[in-house]
Amino acid sequence: MYRLLLLFIVFLSCKTTSTDNSISPEAAAYIDEVVTILKANSINRNKIDWPIFEAKVLAKADKAKTVEETYPAIHLAIKLLGDGHSYFAPAVGDNTEENGAPPMLTDEKVPNDIGYLRVRYCMGSNDQKQIYVDDLLKTIRQRDKDNLKGWIVDLRGNFGGDMLPMLLGTGPILGDGILGYTAYPDGQMHSWNYEQGKFYYDAIEDSDIKVKEYYRLKRLNPFVAVLTDTLTASSGEALTVAFKGREKTKSFGYKTYGVSTSNQKFVLSDGSNMLITVAVFADRNKKRYGHSIEPDKVVVPENVLQEAIEWLRVQN
Repeated sequence: MYRLLLLFIVFLSCKTTSTDNSISPEAAAYIDEVVTILKANSINRNKIDWPIFEAKVLAKADKAKTVEETYPAIHLAIKLLGDGHSYFAPAVGDNTEENGAPPMLTDEKVPNDIGYLRVRYCMGSNDQKQIYVDDLLKTIRQRDKDNLKGWIVDLRGNFGGDMLPMLLGTGPILGDGILGYTAYPDGQMHSWNYEQGKFYYDAIEDSDIKVKEYYRLKRLNPFVAVLTDTLTASSGEALTVAFKGREKTKSFGYKTYGVSTSNQKFVLSDGSNMLITVAVFADRNKKRYGHSIEPDKVVVPENVLQEAIEWLRVQN
């Protein structure tokens, strides 16, 4: 009788241990929710071995009992996508992907016959983005002259944020027409269009941010020198792409960071956010990117501004 009781206790102990070492139904359901979204939307969905992918994610989530305990596994899933741009923002705690302070970007001094526009990263509320657009357009108005040889558009250090305010704020220099495309793996391409202070995604106007007062340059269709570096990323690369293929334009500096891709936001059941890379940027000639964008001329940082100035001067 004692032996039978002992075996029963051992059995219960093993069963409890086994249960404690397994993922809970709640945690498993959350991981399934995430993987389902990734399978349907990731730009690399046709390149990933999904059974192996899921096995690695579940192994990372071993013993997870709550949704929060799956977060390390979700971070792993994002990394395994291999696009270098997707991001997981947990609803609570565990923000393991904290960024340092953004770089301080100051304007360069240029001669009086050269226009200069520093385009910084753009983040924040719609009100803040509206101020961002207003400030860029105000700068263009103040620096525009009849005798300008051309414009320098400085994208160095622009690590991204929201593409729309950047395009609206540089619109007078970019000019009207198709600026680029969002290109999906299935071949779909959706155009970025700028017309007299308004931005259209295909034929649909994006009205969240407005150009309050449309401005035309004193000399339309100017020569433009674009400056980039290895910190030019994401939406900063979108603006780089918008200038690619534009006539009377040349880029200088270093290649960009390498995430010239479009992210889509997905809100999960616990309130966490996933920003998943779903497409790449393409220029106005429909050349696709999705990687670092090489400048037309590689120039070291200490010489890049002067190179741009000299190029603009010989064009006129």
